[in-house]
Amino acid sequence: MIPRLETPRLILREYRASDFPEHATLWAHPRTTRDFGGYNYTEEDCWLRFLRNWGQWAAFGHGLWGVEHKDTGRYIGCVGFMNAKREIDVPYRDLPEAAWAIAPDLHGQGVATEAMTAAFAWADANIASPQSWAMINPQNDISQKVAARFGFTRAQDSAYKDMPIWTYRRSRG
Repeated sequence: MIPRLETPRLILREYRASDFPEHATLWAHPRTTRDFGGYNYTEEDCWLRFLRNWGQWAAFGHGLWGVEHKDTGRYIGCVGFMNAKREIDVPYRDLPEAAWAIAPDLHGQGVATEAMTAAFAWADANIASPQSWAMINPQNDISQKVAARFGFTRAQDSAYKDMPIWTYRRSRG
C-alpha cells in the first residue's frame, strides 16, 4: 500500500496510468533535460522510469510518489526514495536515493521543498536506513538548494552516464 500524504498545496500519492503523458512531458522539457545533465529521455525511457518509480513500493516498501497539485488535480512531478541500481561508483549506492522532479513551470514556488518535507517526514519514520543519498548535476543549483534545506552534505564526486555528478548524503532524522 502506497501511503497518501497531503501538504497545504499538494497530494503525494501512488502513480496512475493517466499520469504518464504529464510525466513524459516533464522529462522531455528542455529545462528538465538541462538540469539532468542534458540527457534526452525517449518516450520508452520515460515509461521505464515511470514503471520503476511505481514498482519500487512493492520491492522495497518505499518509492516515489506522484505529486498532484490540489488546486488543479494536475500531476506535476515525483518525489521520494528509490533504489535505482545506478551504474555509479559510490559506496552508498544501495541506500535509499532521494529524488525529486517538478514541472518546470512550477519552479521557484517552493513545490519541491513542500513535497520533500512531507516525504522526509514519512521516510524518517518508516525507512530503517540510517542515511539516504542524492545525485545532482553540478549545474543544477535549484536541486542543490533543495538538498541543503534537508541537511544533505556533499559527499563524493562521480560520473553517471558519462556525465559528472555530485553526490550528497543525509543522516536520518
